[in-house]
Amino acid sequence: MKNNTEPDGKSSEPKEDYLKTAKYLKKMNELALAIEVCDKGLGKNPNDSNIYILKSQIQIDKFKKDKNPGNLKSALLNLEKALKLNPQSYIARILASQICLKGKAYNKAKSMLAGILQSLPDDEKASSMMAFIVKKEEKKARAEAPPEPKKTPVKAAEPPAPSQDDVIIRTGNETTGESKEEPGGAMGDTRPEGDNWGADDKLVIDSDSDNENSAHLEALSDKLTMFGRLEGLEAIFLVDNNGQLFKSINKSGLDENVIPSLVFNLYKASVMGMRRVGYGSFQRGVLATPIGTIILVNVFYAILTLVVDNDSNLGAVETRIQRYLDEVTQ
Repeated sequence: MKNNTEPDGKSSEPKEDYLKTAKYLKKMNELALAIEVCDKGLGKNPNDSNIYILKSQIQIDKFKKDKNPGNLKSALLNLEKALKLNPQSYIARILASQICLKGKAYNKAKSMLAGILQSLPDDEKASSMMAFIVKKEEKKARAEAPPEPKKTPVKAAEPPAPSQDDVIIRTGNETTGESKEEPGGAMGDTRPEGDNWGADDKLVIDSDSDNENSAHLEALSDKLTMFGRLEGLEAIFLVDNNGQLFKSINKSGLDENVIPSLVFNLYKASVMGMRRVGYGSFQRGVLATPIGTIILVNVFYAILTLVVDNDSNLGAVETRIQRYLDEVTQ
């Protein structure tokens, strides 16, 4: 494995080893050992948001297993630590929102989701969760609303006394003058719907997002060595479809908390924009920035990001990317 370097010159290879080992233990359901590995990784890399996120996912798995709410509280604390290091993390915000929904902390969940929808207004997952909260709040407001005061009926003027002939002609039923309407019939039922109020208790928190595509990501990762000698290369980030960094070759020591998440949000916004205007699927994009030229590539349920010098030969970079895609699709 190629060593990555951080701004202080330390090798970040151990960080990748901790993540890989903890993910494997999580997959094997060795949750206590997986948390120990995360703790060791955080001891070496205390500012790595990816380890905090993985630790939270393991704690969510523990909650699913033993139903101990303390595991969810710990998971939320770790997600908040991740968000302090990386405020743009999509997966951290989604997981934190789901935990808040589980605990019926709707205002906190709304705040988390608003951060996503501000940059990704068409995000289906965040939008559906926000709609769920709004529906809950509307039901609660209806249930807590005071009942409408009953209206005092206006007494009708008494008719003139009937003549003897009228009394003989009118029947008993017709002379009662009583209303057939049930008392209070016009008022709506304000009781909460019992089956629906507990719906959030059944909400599933996504802690297994990386398992389905882990083998695919490993295959994509193995081929990244093809870019090793690319002239002008500053960094490579392989990011999964939830915005989590899977592998990096970081020659320039770019911030591995922030850059992958910013790239993921940019990629997702581009995908949604293409879909909205009916131009098909997003495949590739180029962005010139002060840190270099950023190239985004859709690589089958993952995002390959290359950062190269602004004066690099983009034709040569494009040729190398195409070779990479040919290799991983064989």
